[in-house]
Amino acid sequence: MQQHARVVIIGSGICGSSIAYHLAKRGWTEIVMLEQGSLISGTTSHAPGLVGQLRSNPSLVKMLQDSVELYRTLEVDGEAGYVEVGSLRLASSPARMRELERQQAHAERIGLATSLITAEEAQAMFRMMETDGVEGALLLPSDGSAKAPILAEAMRRKAEALGVKVQEQSRVTGIEVSGGRVRAVATLEGVIRTDLVVAATGIWSPLIGKMAGVNIPLQPMQHQVVWTEPIPGLSAANPVANMRDPDNLVYFRQDGQSLVMGGYELDPRFFEPAAIPQNDNPTKSIFDAGHFQSLMDGAARRVPGLAYAPLARTLNGIESFTPDGEFILGEAPETLGFWTACGFCAHGVSGAGGVGKVMADWIVDGQPSLDLNHMDIRRFGGKPMPDGELKAQTREIYRDYYSKIGY
Repeated sequence: MQQHARVVIIGSGICGSSIAYHLAKRGWTEIVMLEQGSLISGTTSHAPGLVGQLRSNPSLVKMLQDSVELYRTLEVDGEAGYVEVGSLRLASSPARMRELERQQAHAERIGLATSLITAEEAQAMFRMMETDGVEGALLLPSDGSAKAPILAEAMRRKAEALGVKVQEQSRVTGIEVSGGRVRAVATLEGVIRTDLVVAATGIWSPLIGKMAGVNIPLQPMQHQVVWTEPIPGLSAANPVANMRDPDNLVYFRQDGQSLVMGGYELDPRFFEPAAIPQNDNPTKSIFDAGHFQSLMDGAARRVPGLAYAPLARTLNGIESFTPDGEFILGEAPETLGFWTACGFCAHGVSGAGGVGKVMADWIVDGQPSLDLNHMDIRRFGGKPMPDGELKAQTREIYRDYYSKIGY
């Protein structure tokens, strides 16, 4: 057990691995990355894997573009972690089409390549879709599909090659704080003296934060996804584009010869972790077919073949949502030396590459390389949010993720 470290990163998922890699690239090699269970066993292990870059905030778009630029280079034993299949955003209503037109103009202003295409052109890129009611689509050609475990492992290996120490099956039991700053991290195996901790701990971040006297307003939400059995006509050699149909509240991507589908119900459900469970992957819960039915219905309207496609796999994954829909990054005002990288609102894979870079710059240089005021944990003032208020706001963020128009 290493007894001293310049930085202790808690969490070996795609975000923690990215931060470790980027810090090591900046020359900070006295780093220990801790994982409570097996490596890559949390949300990263089951992320749906759609990588999209278009967001309303230019700093976030740049962060997502940095992710794609990095992911293009990552592989493990010859297997690529990112496939640039492009993505489609459909407009299944006139109001949504006007939104796509605004989004296309916004993308042009910030230098993200997009184009507006017809329903028939979209169908050529996603052969199974029904065009009835589709007003058009926004094409983002550099978006793609990620294999999050491969990306995380690739960055972890690069970090280790630069000197980062990785300890799995190493559960954090406490964080020592004195004089208003972090002094050490306690684990079941021993204590690591350090002045800087980064919590890249997903849904467990509020519990880790409490160990350091830090309030992290984050609500775990249930997010269900299904995989079909192999579908005739789907080929890994000629994949369809990723597709989002927000009017039907659903998204799709190809995985081998299967189709992956998920979405955002109008009646979302919370997940309440009173403690971190002692099991192999506590970020998986029991799939509820009844609760998922509204999304299945919406998916079948757009891809009729789904109504008859047997399911090979179902997942009720747990995702972190914040009360304003923004990431939670930076050093906590309550406890110096305690840094957060969490609250990714179901696009942690899209963001992780860029998050690692900007977090490393922030830690090393003392300020971020992008304007991150809207993501800085200090925006919450270091004060706890009443539980009812947190739940109400995160419920609205999840419910409106696709349903709201007004970009």
